Amino acid sequence: MLIYLSKIDKTLRQDKINALLQVISRENREKCQRFKFKEDTLRTLYGELIVRHVLCQRYLFKDEDIEIIRNDYGKPYVKDCPIHYNISHTGDFVACAFSEQKIGIDIEQVKEIDLKIAKRFFCQQEYESLLVQKIPDQHDYFYSLWTLKESYIKWLGTGLSTPLNSFCFNIDVNISCVDVNRKTTPFFKQFSAYGYKLSVCSMINDFPDKLEEIRLEEMIF
Repeated sequence: MLIYLSKIDKTLRQDKINALLQVISRENREKCQRFKFKEDTLRTLYGELIVRHVLCQRYLFKDEDIEIIRNDYGKPYVKDCPIHYNISHTGDFVACAFSEQKIGIDIEQVKEIDLKIAKRFFCQQEYESLLVQKIPDQHDYFYSLWTLKESYIKWLGTGLSTPLNSFCFNIDVNISCVDVNRKTTPFFKQFSAYGYKLSVCSMINDFPDKLEEIRLEEMIF
């Protein structure tokens, strides 16, 4: 399993962005052209560049053979490729995980938020466990739960059809997930970096000890 983290370069010139857009898939290129904000374009651009770089450099694929398509719920994957990947981005960072089995990843910036949102989207046990945390720790705990839940849904590949409160996490000691709709549950790993919380979900417990940071210059081939 490989997990990459990249910080977007907001100062990247538009002519450079336009050149890099020619490298990625037509779907993502057209998606980028519809964005109003430069940061949204950069996050999508970086995500696919990471995928192409890693598949070519670490798994020895040819770039022209990489065809990105989506399942019925919109989760992207590479056609006829045994390597699974998942992308998440927010703020200044893009994260991407690779594995030989399906995988889910989510990254969020730890910042002030109305914790009442937890009552709407968390199961009762999670909400109660959030409320008993010390005030300075509540936002960090909220994002720990939120990224775990998002990584699980992205691992399932079912999108918004799976409600966030239909399964429940316990992270007091070890990370465990209870989902009455599934007989088996996957493993989870969390990372913290630069004020961001990142969670990864997989059926195989071979998570790396640390994130691999990658710069744009390394992805251009």
